[in-house]
Amino acid sequence: MMKRTLLAAAALAAAVPADAFWLGEFYCYLEERREEQNAWPAQFVEQDRNATATPFDIMIRNGWRRQNLLGSHHFNADCTELTQAGKLRVQWILTQAPPEHRQVFVERSLDADITQNRIATINDFSTQVVNDGMTPQVTETNLVSDGRPAVTVDFVNTQFRENMPTPTLPAPTTGGVSE
Repeated sequence: MMKRTLLAAAALAAAVPADAFWLGEFYCYLEERREEQNAWPAQFVEQDRNATATPFDIMIRNGWRRQNLLGSHHFNADCTELTQAGKLRVQWILTQAPPEHRQVFVERSLDADITQNRIATINDFSTQVVNDGMTPQVTETNLVSDGRPAVTVDFVNTQFRENMPTPTLPAPTTGGVSE
């Protein structure tokens, strides 16, 4: 294809006077296209890398959102106080999570007032945890927490242990042994 283009340019050059300035520009254009074609994949490598990495960035953000999520079981019944599990979760988020991921997410309730009470409760508790005066970002989300209250988990585990049969070896059998 490049040969045909060059042949067409040579035919045009023979038909036009030699002082035509556009012929030099046309040659520069052809030379630029040739250089682009020879270096073809290089100009798209960075866009391809970005397009490949973007889904992973989204997955990482969603993972941290799930990790830093507080559900209804992290608050008492009237949402005025965090449970012990909720306090420990907020403390971990604000002190142990990487600084760029120290954001608390709150499960949105059907009642907007309850959601706002949860956010206010977290903000009040976070002032006790964070000493540098920086208030953490608390955001409501539609994610649903998969957790359960610790009392429920403890009850299930306790019942399992209490109702587990005592391990015993089977009784020896008195069968005839042939010699």
